[in-house]
Amino acid sequence: MKTKKITSYLLATTCAFVLASCDMDKYPYDGIPVENAVTNLSDCQNLRAGMYRDLRILSYSQDNFLATEMQADCIVPTASHGGFYTPQYLWAIETSEGSVSTVWSNNYVTIAQCNLLIGGIPRLEAAGSLSEADMTEARNILGEAYLVRAMCYFDLATKFCNIYDATTADNEWGVPLVTEYSPSGDNSTYPGRSSLANTYLRITDDIASAKANLTEAGVQESEYLTVDALTAFEARVALLMGNYQTAATNAMSLINSQRYPLISNAAQFVNMWKNDTGSELICQLYADSQESTGAMGSYFLDEVYESQSLLPAYDILTMYNQTDIRFNTYFTSVPVNISGTTYKDLTSINKYPGNPELNSGSVNEMRNKVKIFRIAEMYLVAAEAYYMQGGADNEGKAYDVLYQLMSARDAAVQNLPVSGTVLRDLIRDERLKELCYEGFRWLDLKRYGEGFTRMAAQADELSYVQGLNLQVPADDPQWLWPIPKSEIDANPQIKKQQNPGY
Repeated sequence: MKTKKITSYLLATTCAFVLASCDMDKYPYDGIPVENAVTNLSDCQNLRAGMYRDLRILSYSQDNFLATEMQADCIVPTASHGGFYTPQYLWAIETSEGSVSTVWSNNYVTIAQCNLLIGGIPRLEAAGSLSEADMTEARNILGEAYLVRAMCYFDLATKFCNIYDATTADNEWGVPLVTEYSPSGDNSTYPGRSSLANTYLRITDDIASAKANLTEAGVQESEYLTVDALTAFEARVALLMGNYQTAATNAMSLINSQRYPLISNAAQFVNMWKNDTGSELICQLYADSQESTGAMGSYFLDEVYESQSLLPAYDILTMYNQTDIRFNTYFTSVPVNISGTTYKDLTSINKYPGNPELNSGSVNEMRNKVKIFRIAEMYLVAAEAYYMQGGADNEGKAYDVLYQLMSARDAAVQNLPVSGTVLRDLIRDERLKELCYEGFRWLDLKRYGEGFTRMAAQADELSYVQGLNLQVPADDPQWLWPIPKSEIDANPQIKKQQNPGY
């Protein structure tokens, strides 16, 4: 998979094929006439295509979701592990780590795409350059651009910054904020890091602007961002920021809409993960055999060579009842090869089993569409948000919504309400059981603020020895990824703004 790397995010320019009205070969990288980049609806549509292309890269990139899963607690590399993401696994990340700089730069390249639309569409509207029908479509694209930009800044903030705390955010580092497309070779004009408060203000302001423009109604399995996807994202952000009432309200609005009913049938649940179709999908990004997605499943299971690099930790396997439809969907027992020996009694991760329609040939390439918003997450957001508001009434609401998810996944689960820290731990356990290996776990551990001990392996003797049972304290500096060395070198404004410990 190709990833984009740039010396500095401010040197990022969009690909020539999306700038329909601007021949980039005629201009230096810092001299593109931005006012000519968006002159009609076709330009908006082309830039939108580029923006979604970049969003797909961000969403399925192993540098994003797999790097954080390796840093978390429920994956164990085998003895034949090829060494990928070892710095994350060992909590020994350096400022020159390639995955870190790729995540940084890919987010800012995508932000540049968004900024072209955010700056260009209002100019078209002010100039009266579009018909009323065209302007309706352009405004929806504008709403998408605001939402994608908010998603990028949220991704950057969660990886490179501390967890948001309203009482300290004014005095914490955020990330550099770029709201206009104005690439420049003059590094004296590059912005430094904003405060964490201003970074999250940018995110919430972009959410508000997306609300004002985005009109595409939510439907199951939407391949584009919709009003419902925006609601889900706002709930996700609000939970992390501690705005629990907003988080609960947004999550419950999607649950109560009944547009995305939970799946309780085992075959239908398997179908959602294998064939990328199901009632719970609020938004999954487009892919086909020609314009495919990352081979995410190949890191967990190799059907051709039966070679195994990563296994689920033993402890997570024990969390599920045998009647839980998630267990036989997310995991499988097949022969696996580790260092030349085949083992038949190990359990592998099977959450990305490969959609046959996405294969370019006859071999299972282990590709599935990226599911960026699912209704199951909203049940978990609502449960946690109710619990965190405190009080018996809210704890009752938290358990009720959590039980709806639990009973859909496991028909044998008993309705036994709990409260206090028992309820809190149940919510956290269900969040892990539902969202494991989707890129949520590391951030969840980070925002819990308690540190962790890595879960036990299925077999220590078959595992990558280093990092087994690793203990990570809550104050480990590598809960914050380093600002990439390439960025520090290129931008004089952030030379003294590196994260502590690097």
